Amino acid sequence: MKDDFTIKGEVITALEEVEDPQEGKNIVDSHMVEKLEVNKGVVDLVLVMEAGRDRKERFAIEDEVYDAVEAIGGVREVKVKTMTPKALEREAQGKAPTPKRSAGAGASPSAAKKGGGRGPQQGSMPASAPIEGVGKVIAVASGKGGVGKSTVAVNLALALKEAGHRVGLLDVDIYGPSLPTLLGVDERPAVSNRRILPIEAAGLKIMSLGFLMDEDSPVIWRGPIVTGIIRQFLRDVDWSGHDYLIVDMPPGTGDAQLALAQTVPVDGALIVTTPSDLALLDAARGLQMFKTLNVDVKGIVTNMAKFIVPSTKEEFFIFGNPEQVAKEAKRLETPILGEIPIDTRVRRGGDEGKPVVIGEPDSDVAQAFRDLAEALMEAEPADEQSGEDAEPKKGLFSFLKS
Repeated sequence: MKDDFTIKGEVITALEEVEDPQEGKNIVDSHMVEKLEVNKGVVDLVLVMEAGRDRKERFAIEDEVYDAVEAIGGVREVKVKTMTPKALEREAQGKAPTPKRSAGAGASPSAAKKGGGRGPQQGSMPASAPIEGVGKVIAVASGKGGVGKSTVAVNLALALKEAGHRVGLLDVDIYGPSLPTLLGVDERPAVSNRRILPIEAAGLKIMSLGFLMDEDSPVIWRGPIVTGIIRQFLRDVDWSGHDYLIVDMPPGTGDAQLALAQTVPVDGALIVTTPSDLALLDAARGLQMFKTLNVDVKGIVTNMAKFIVPSTKEEFFIFGNPEQVAKEAKRLETPILGEIPIDTRVRRGGDEGKPVVIGEPDSDVAQAFRDLAEALMEAEPADEQSGEDAEPKKGLFSFLKS
């Protein structure tokens, strides 16, 4: 039996065959699909159409959507709601009740961008909603791939746990989920009371798309699907009772970063880079993106920053100049929060599912991750009353809505 994530991928592929006659392209590329959710085979989606669109044309598009989605194996029911951009805007601002459905029954209210999906605009959009029972949400991001971001996220989470905190780790690196490999986990999460229960490993509560798909399956999804999955991982997983939720982001600046900022208040972000000039350039772009989203960047983490000779503790800088990193951090007005040395034990621990913080606890590199955790705890202390007893957070003043 197909799971909901597989069905989502097939639905978006089917919708790409439905043409928007006004735009001359499919309804996904023309930003007509504003929300897509699948729950136990029930497909719930929102279409956005301008108020002046011909009625027959609107009905024809809706019929094509029904026919395309109902033909997918595993789909039990299709619910379609059609709204105008203005109605979406009023709904987002809480100024009007949810408009009546023009098709389908039982569809839930939409969560769509202002202006009918034509891109984020500054204005009076409400702040994102906090995750119940979570103290601090920390994003671990990078401007480019290959800098060891996921390895940093996993070992940081373990170091925070070692310091006495309750820690959740969410892998939303949609296109390259590596958490199952890094922690040696090969199982599927359970469901209780319509909520996904995170898997427990090495004292962490963890969740990753890698637990829900075949190891060799490619991920070829467009923005709406990526956004929907990230929201589901944040909202439908039981994260209650955690001081910190570490979110391992995909590299770059795109839909995943926007979806995170739209969905929950992010207390801080760490930008992982290597000392190379190219990586620093991409890191600067990622850092500026979070600042644009009003997310506080706590600092830069320089991975593979240096080599420490085990016998003499002498340090060598291989891939870049530390002065250049310091200069770039100063230009970006962001501190260097951690410097992780290059060590083959980090790679070996990741391959074997035993990260270096727990696999080689006495190593210099494990201590570097503990130092990073200490710096983060100082920059963003856990709430005195966090987890299940925490007071709800007020959220960020973001131009993006939840």
